[in-house]
Amino acid sequence: MKIYFLIFIISNSLTLAQWDSSYIDESQTLEDLIQESEQESDNSAASDVVEDQINNPVDLNTAEIPELLSVPYIDLNTANRILGHRKKFGPFFSANEIYSIKEIAPETAAMILPFLTAKYDSKENKNEQDFITGAAEVFSLKMRNRVSKDLQTREAYKQNKFLGSGFKYYNRFLGDYNGKYQAGILTEKDPGEKSIDEFASFFLSVKNTGILKNIVAGDYNVEAGQGIALWSPYGFSKGSESVFPIKKNSKNIKPYKSSDENKFFRGAAAEIEWDNFSMAAFYSKNKLDATIDPSCSAIEFIPVTGFHRTDYELSQRKTAEEILIGTKADCKFKFKSGEDEINLNMGVLYYQSKFSNPFLAADVFDIKGSRFSSSSVYYDFYYRTINIFGEFAYNGVSTASINGLIISVTKNFSFITSIRSYPRNFYSLHGSALAEGSGRNEIGFYNGVRWKTILGTINFYYDQFKFPYASYQLPLPAAGNEFLFSLHSKPFRKFETRVRIKHENKESAGTSNFSRIITGQIKKSLRIEMIYNVSKTIRFKERFEINNFILEDLKIVEQGVLFFQDIRVTLFNQITFSGRITFFKTDSFNSAVYAYENDIQGMYSNSALYGEGVKWYFLFRYNPVKNIAVSCKYSELYKPGEKSLYSGDEEIAGNLDNRLSMQLDFNF
Repeated sequence: MKIYFLIFIISNSLTLAQWDSSYIDESQTLEDLIQESEQESDNSAASDVVEDQINNPVDLNTAEIPELLSVPYIDLNTANRILGHRKKFGPFFSANEIYSIKEIAPETAAMILPFLTAKYDSKENKNEQDFITGAAEVFSLKMRNRVSKDLQTREAYKQNKFLGSGFKYYNRFLGDYNGKYQAGILTEKDPGEKSIDEFASFFLSVKNTGILKNIVAGDYNVEAGQGIALWSPYGFSKGSESVFPIKKNSKNIKPYKSSDENKFFRGAAAEIEWDNFSMAAFYSKNKLDATIDPSCSAIEFIPVTGFHRTDYELSQRKTAEEILIGTKADCKFKFKSGEDEINLNMGVLYYQSKFSNPFLAADVFDIKGSRFSSSSVYYDFYYRTINIFGEFAYNGVSTASINGLIISVTKNFSFITSIRSYPRNFYSLHGSALAEGSGRNEIGFYNGVRWKTILGTINFYYDQFKFPYASYQLPLPAAGNEFLFSLHSKPFRKFETRVRIKHENKESAGTSNFSRIITGQIKKSLRIEMIYNVSKTIRFKERFEINNFILEDLKIVEQGVLFFQDIRVTLFNQITFSGRITFFKTDSFNSAVYAYENDIQGMYSNSALYGEGVKWYFLFRYNPVKNIAVSCKYSELYKPGEKSLYSGDEEIAGNLDNRLSMQLDFNF
């Protein structure tokens, strides 16, 4: 309490301090839009999605309904209000002008503002700019250099199993000229790898030149429809926001800027557009890691870790090759119905893929062969506050589909329903659609509502799913359901609360009397958060969470508890400090508690905390000048009752695991 009081006194004495409006709490955005992964992870793929949307904001003066709906937290009602304001008052002079739209709540405006821009051009404005200022406004260069290191020595380093050092290096350079010409280079070395550029990625991109809408050479992704046949490696899914993440809004061709070493294309892609019709073609020739069966030269397994630390892992490096060629076409239709406008967007996709080696099937319905094709038809219909969308995909054997309906009943109430059907003999090499499982052998029915009440914003979803046939993972057919309720309220101007209740009942595989069985698996959790903005410079956040894990037929009941205290301080618009201390206790890994951590920009950490212990970290960000930022994070996990942590090559002798990360950002 003395520390709290001291911080309060200091914060109120710093009258010159200002809130850094450019700071985005990515961890909160990720918690809202995707569920915590039920495994410990430390990568940048999810954070890249959010950061890329911030770095490429939607232009309020040119965006139509689909572009606006790609912005987190924007629903159909909000999008219509923005378009109505633009039609009535003309172009936006600034993105901050959304605060003047009375139908959009200030809290909503604050959440969507980081993802928006307003490019307002006028002859008077251009004439006032000199050459240097104009050049500075159209050219940008962003450089990011990061290094991190585990401070405890893991077992593999003691035994000299890993060929390289324990440092992790990340370097990225992005250049942009006039918003039309872009280039990027990225290199990364994971801990234990030998070469500093063990993974290297690059791209060149040209946009909006005549009928040429986009062309990318190098590494890229293609998104189409609802992601059944083709999507980038990471996207939003079920989370505390029950409506927005369920429908996918494709960005067609996009340069690849992530350090994830899987699921990207390497080659070239181009898209042309005239009037309301667009067409894209793409080609990729990419090598991938694979375990090859020497007896038949077939692919047994494709590892996705991206690690090349040992001789065995290096023997898998780029041992297979995929050649892919495809095309997609989209058409927009607009109709008038009185004063209302009806929009219908439709598209088709087709691609062929050939691997250097055939796949070795694990079961009769598993992927096999070396040649594959996939095609899909997708649609997106808007009328007033109704949005109907869906996709049908065919892989040459069976057809998978997902269809949905969103209704913004009022400015305070939105409803979504979605049904998905993925046959057991359907597989998608490059898809990432909404699914509870692997995206095959599944039928699902999702319903969700978002309701702004006098008590706060309520999000609720109920998802039912069924796995109709036995599979390699499940010895018998299985089913389940899941619901989530969350209430985000702000009873006072500087104080807000978040309450989340989640319940999952799913049949899963278990072992009883040395036989595999299907047993009911129940996971229940209650999360309560309190956020207190003491001033513009200091914010406190507390969370309490309790969960239960039950295996009904095996009579196993476990419990996990977590509490953390979080603080963030911003001083003089140059220094941002955040820290957290977490106390946890669980019966085993099954009842582990998960929590996203604030991290260095461009990263995220999702820690699986189990057993009994304490984890704390501090994160420091300093902007000595406008275009330079220095970041540092130190984290420490302490389990007093343990003699060692983790197992195998990752084992640490002792009960302490700590890490130090540093990053330098140049934005010119």
